[in-house]
Amino acid sequence: MVVISVERVRCVLPTQGHVVATPSNRSIGIRGTIIAFAVIWVLSVVMAVPAAVSFDVGVVDHTGSSNHSLVVCHSTWNNLQRSVYSLFLLVFSYVLPQAVLYVNYGRLVAYLWSLRLAVAPSTQPRAVDADNQTRRDGGRSAATPIAGRTASTIKMLVTIAILFLASWAPYFAIMTIEVIHILFL
Repeated sequence: MVVISVERVRCVLPTQGHVVATPSNRSIGIRGTIIAFAVIWVLSVVMAVPAAVSFDVGVVDHTGSSNHSLVVCHSTWNNLQRSVYSLFLLVFSYVLPQAVLYVNYGRLVAYLWSLRLAVAPSTQPRAVDADNQTRRDGGRSAATPIAGRTASTIKMLVTIAILFLASWAPYFAIMTIEVIHILFL
């Protein structure tokens, strides 16, 4: 999501001193996309290795039934180590990506909104028809489809950002509650 937001900002927002962005020159391209995916996968693996290494399989003999034992996967970390790792994941997997996403999409929304206002049709009388009577076109002009597309693009960007936040919020909320419980209780 962060790479997509960066790509959108690069392609849509004008560079310093220019009025219009040229998406063909500003796209990261195939090579940049491959590099971005490689970096994302390497970071994901590096961030997952500590959790994968810190778990072990153990047998619990006292399960309440006489002849059964239970095999469980459990963490070998102490509470402080688990808390530090959880906070690390919270910051680098949720808070920072959210911040980058909201900053990028906020910049895009502000830019698109300013374009929408610049292109917005006036409500002044538009033309004189054959009877020399002034007519109003109800605020519609050739720019309306552009303004409509801009509004739908803004709604899409806001929806994406909110869904990203909402989809990961339960996981990180539970992890944060566990950290607070371990550290402060």
